[in-house]
Amino acid sequence: MRQLVEGILLKRMAYSETSLITTFYTKQEGLQTFLFQGGKKKKGNSLQPLARFELAFFKRPDSELGKITTIQSLSSFQSIPFHPVKSGIAFFLAELLEKCLRSVESDRKLYAFLIEEIQFLDENNFLANYPIWFMIQFTSFLGIEPLLIDKEPRFFDVEEGELLANQPTGHIFIQDETIPLISFFLKNTKEITLQTTIPKVLRKTLQENLLDYYKRHVAGFGTLKSWQVLQEVFS
Repeated sequence: MRQLVEGILLKRMAYSETSLITTFYTKQEGLQTFLFQGGKKKKGNSLQPLARFELAFFKRPDSELGKITTIQSLSSFQSIPFHPVKSGIAFFLAELLEKCLRSVESDRKLYAFLIEEIQFLDENNFLANYPIWFMIQFTSFLGIEPLLIDKEPRFFDVEEGELLANQPTGHIFIQDETIPLISFFLKNTKEITLQTTIPKVLRKTLQENLLDYYKRHVAGFGTLKSWQVLQEVFS
């Protein structure tokens, strides 16, 4: 049966000399994977991470893999593909989303959030803290948002996802300089957090702590290859 969906490209990989396997987060059907025959020649240059497309595809009832028949771009990036830092962030966010979004069910609120943030990334230059801000915001859609239990936390209980003033008992926790920063990101607006200067070393440690938190709460999360690329573009 032929279907028509709108989707954000999260991943592409070679299937043959001319074809691709592509993964999209779609507005109507959640996470979907498609075979795109001839995709390298037809749309290779436009298949950028986080680009948005309208897809027509066929999918057999007994198969998890759809087959793209037509594809039309719905986004026109002004800077992401041409800006090394923005491009690095886009690769990182796409891999983060692909690792976390397993459901084939529609989540219109999440889809709208992603469209808004992709546009923000394309149009703005407050970039250094943006991956941290996104990672913390995205946890709310996954149901694992850290909870600010105490006003001035010193510990992050990574098992319960709680920021505490006192050391948790019997749980794995983090106690370092990033704890007040997590609290800061949770309490303040996007504008304030993105314009705040954070030392590079501390920012990297905070990213590592958040990725460890994701690993603990997202099954099969593993390691993000794009994280190292992200560090290089900010070096």
